[in-house]
Amino acid sequence: MASARLGNGDEAVELFHMLNPVNHTRTAAGVERYKAEPYVLAGDVYANPLHVGRAGWSWYTGSAGWMYQAGLDSILGLRRRAPR
Repeated sequence: MASARLGNGDEAVELFHMLNPVNHTRTAAGVERYKAEPYVLAGDVYANPLHVGRAGWSWYTGSAGWMYQAGLDSILGLRRRAPR
């Protein structure tokens, strides 16, 4: 969200794609490595050499709301308005 506000749209989209769980599970090898549902955000992705790329804390709902807000508000620029 900060990258988008600073006008770094390409960087914001790149970070969004990096965090998006769908992108971690595009291949069979990715699914085997990630070991979590591709439709929920993980709280973290391990960097430990024994588990690199593996999701941890899946169904971490706090981060899901922020991811949704980053995608819709910060990257796409969608805003809610009260009906007239």
